[in-house]
Formats: sequence, structure tokens, C-alpha cells
Amino acid sequence: MSKAWTGLDAWSGVRTWYRNHFLQIDPDQETRFQRSFLHAGRGRRMVGIVLLILIVPTAPWVVPAVFQVPRPAFESIPSLLWWMTLGFSLLSLGVNWMTQLRLRLIAVISAMNLSAIAYLMALRVTASHIGFDIPITVPATVIVGFGALAGLTARYNVVFYLLVTSSIILAELCLVAPQPSVMIDIFAALMICLVSFVGALAVEHAARSAWKDTSDLAYRANYDDLTGMASRAYFREQVEALLQVARREERPVALAILDIDYFKSVNDQYGHVVGDEVIRSVGEEIRLLCRRSTDVAARLGGEEYALFLYGADASDAQRMLGELLQRIRVLRLHDPAGQPIDLRVTTSCGMSSVPPGVTATRNDLLLTADRQLYIAKQSGRDRLCWELFRGGAAKADA
Repeated sequence: MSKAWTGLDAWSGVRTWYRNHFLQIDPDQETRFQRSFLHAGRGRRMVGIVLLILIVPTAPWVVPAVFQVPRPAFESIPSLLWWMTLGFSLLSLGVNWMTQLRLRLIAVISAMNLSAIAYLMALRVTASHIGFDIPITVPATVIVGFGALAGLTARYNVVFYLLVTSSIILAELCLVAPQPSVMIDIFAALMICLVSFVGALAVEHAARSAWKDTSDLAYRANYDDLTGMASRAYFREQVEALLQVARREERPVALAILDIDYFKSVNDQYGHVVGDEVIRSVGEEIRLLCRRSTDVAARLGGEEYALFLYGADASDAQRMLGELLQRIRVLRLHDPAGQPIDLRVTTSCGMSSVPPGVTATRNDLLLTADRQLYIAKQSGRDRLCWELFRGGAAKADA
């Protein structure tokens, strides 16, 4: 029983290493990476496909003339293999550019590679039976080329190389005419396939590392590390785009700016660790208001936040923001040791509401909401003040 558990633990360790050190990418981004990886490999795949299309039809005439391979060796190969290789190559030529058809692309490229390798091994088998030895390094080297030019992911490469090496071993032992160097040939083919497989893994690992670094940089540029909310710059960019959609679809929108009341005293009395916890907790409550993909929440800096509600009219936005302020009032906070803190957090909020059909710019909304936030602060804090934006005229309320 202990041996079985030891084996399971070892397998679990391998899977953990593969996921953390090779895959590196979060599961929700894996499909995007694979599509990007396939897209990046289109050029080298095209080189391999074009070479195959040029070589396969001319091989029965060019190879005997250049490499002195007997023509009967080609004549003994089933014509189905020749047609399959050429057909899959032509099909791959078109599918190669359709990276959105990821599974179909992998299937077609795999079929092309396997039929080409089967054609080469069939040539080695038929040539061996008429007394001509085609070195195993020739088909093995072509396999390396197919693996490098395929530009497919590790899962494909594992299956591809296992299938290819198994087929080569079976062909050498059962189909090729007996030769004293058969074990040396098999060993050479295995080493060439292994080196090609490791090389393909190294290429993908480098691509994954670059993808992860790029994703991390993009995340840090667009999101706040402490709260996970959008950054100021990203928020402004998203609001600009959503306002254009709202104008086109004549939908109401609302933009609110919130500020934690007396936050400096929180830091002074409880320390910055608790202050960070307050910022995170308030930010999480604000994020919960983003129930649609068109709602955006951001941390503008320090203890100030912004919220954009697409499709919310004035009454809806007032209700939602009122509920938000109440949820923030009843937050339960803890110190670094996990002990509850007798701390009541409140926020002041300024909101600008734009009815359907009214044109407002991003700066219009930000300035109006900021003005209402100032009014809320001057009126005693812990409240919502808002303004109905009507272009030239505005209606304010508290």
C-alpha cells in the first residue's frame, strides 16, 4: 500500500512541476496562449508545407536521379500514401492561417506529418527489400524537421513523438529487411527524436515565459496591485470607449467617485497594514457592484475610487450606491493577528448621471462627480451627492 501511495505522490509531484514550471499560465488563459502560439508558428509551418508540396510530387523522379535510390522502391509504395501526403499538405496550406480553428488545425497538421513520415518509412522498407539501404538518419532527420516546423504545443509533441518512435521501432524490427546494425539504427532514431522533442519543449517553454511576462506587465499596467481594480489610466480608457457605445445605443450611464472618510487617522491610529486592509475591503465592496461586463471599478489612487455603471439611470445608480455605502458602514475589519478591530469605515460619494440621448465626455463626468464628492465632504461626509448631467444645464441633489 505504501508503494502505491509513493507512486501516486511521485506522479502528483510531476504534474505539479509541469503545471507550475512548464505551463506557468493560468488555466483561464491557456486557450488564448495556445491560439497565440499557433499563430506565431504559421510562418515556419508554411515553409514545411510548401517544401512538402514541392517534394512529394517530384520525389519519384528527383530522388533516384540525385541520390541513386532505385526507382522500383518508389513503385512499390502504395499510391494511397502518396495521395494522402499530398492531399493533407494541400489542405494544411489553407487551414494553416485559420488559428481560430485550433483543433482542426492540429488535426490536419498531425495527419500531414504522420502521412509524410509513413511515406518515408515505406520508402526505407521497400528499398531495403531490393538491397538498397536508406540510412535511418534520413527519415529521423526529416521527423526532426517536421517537429520543429509544426509549431504545435507540448501535448501534441508528446503524442506525436511517442507515436513516431514506436512506429519506427516496429518498422525496423518487423518490416525492414534484416540488417546487423538494426539496434544501432533504432538507437540513432530514438536519440534524434528525443533531441527534437526536447528542442520543441524548450521553444514552447520560452514562449510561455514570454507570454507570462507580457501578461504580468499588462496586468500591472491596467490593474491596481493592492485591490485588483482597474488603474486610473485603464479606467479612463474604458470609460471613453463605453461612452461611445452608450451614445450610439442611447443608454443612460452613471459615474461615481468615492473617497474613504478620515483615512489618514486610520493609518495614524492602526498602522499601514490595517490601512491597506481597509482599502482592500472597501475596494472589494465596490467591485461587487460591477455585475455586468460593461461596469468598471477603479482605484484612482490612495483612498479614492471610481465606478462606472453602464445602463443605470439616476434612480438605479442612487439605489445601488446607497446600498454600497451601507455595506461599507458595517464592514468588519481585523488586525494583522486576526483580532477584530473596533473601526467604523465610511465613504463619501459624488455621482454624475447622464440620461439617454445626452452627450457627455469622460471629463464632463469626472469633473461633475468630483464636484459632487466635494459637496458630500463639505456636507458632513458619509453620504451621496449627485448631479443629473444635461449638457449645458445640470440638476444637483444630495
